Amino acid sequence: MSAMRGTAPPVTVVLPLRADVPVGPALASLRGQSFGDYEAVLVGDGAREAAAEAADPRVRALRAEGSGRAAARNRGVTAARAEWIAFLDPGDVWREDHLAELLAATRFGDAVAVFGNPVRAASGRTLLAMSVPSGRVPDLFAFSLRVGCAPVRASAALIERAAAIDAGLFPAQAGGGADLDLWGRLALQGLFRYVARPTAILAPVAPARRPSAPPLLAATLAQLLDEGAVPADLMPSARRYRNRLMLDHARRLAAAGCPAEARAVLARACTPGLDPLRHLAALARTWRAGWTGPAPGALAGSP
Repeated sequence: MSAMRGTAPPVTVVLPLRADVPVGPALASLRGQSFGDYEAVLVGDGAREAAAEAADPRVRALRAEGSGRAAARNRGVTAARAEWIAFLDPGDVWREDHLAELLAATRFGDAVAVFGNPVRAASGRTLLAMSVPSGRVPDLFAFSLRVGCAPVRASAALIERAAAIDAGLFPAQAGGGADLDLWGRLALQGLFRYVARPTAILAPVAPARRPSAPPLLAATLAQLLDEGAVPADLMPSARRYRNRLMLDHARRLAAAGCPAEARAVLARACTPGLDPLRHLAALARTWRAGWTGPAPGALAGSP
């Protein structure tokens, strides 16, 4: 294996450690990969102990520079020796052909990132419908709008190291969706490729206890659109996607019992004409959430 001989392997796997999540299952799924020519970088507290326990020359430990998952991932990317970077978060696991499947999609030489269709462990369902075919994704924003969700998950993604560094890596500032922000900036650099076969399994995520912060990517796209930094062929979909992000943010605020904040987002940060039906639905949700009068059934029974 090239990682063991001292030459650069094709892929570096970055594992940002968390004190509250054991890394053993993730490492076991990594050891079980049918494609073994990789290096693995463990970043964070306990990395040295975990690497020693792995007893694998392909696995090394790094001290985190800064706090948080974004900083740990960025440390791993900058220290990586490979052209391609895969991420594996503690709690998530891979099926044995995960790396082989995603790396196979890089053979075309036209993508800055490859992403798969992960399985949610809690439900056993894939993130995307299996009817969505594998292939080129020249416009990630249009693809995301079409499938109705953010389709890229870190533990099911493979990104080109140089492109990620040029894009600025994961943002360290506070806000919602640090991962999504990087995927969006990468989408401005080149096309993605999608692999429909499920090979990653995502651990359940605890529901947020409070309304989420505005998505970082919405602000990033707004700024880049204003600066003329978005390629012309991506500008329409980037505008629609930024608008969709803020519509969804308003919906979450309303669902969390913050209708006034939700209406403010709709008024200041959303363009009705870009998605009129969804805008009306979000607006209706904010008024329902803020209704403090008698229940509709009570009104129906009034004389």
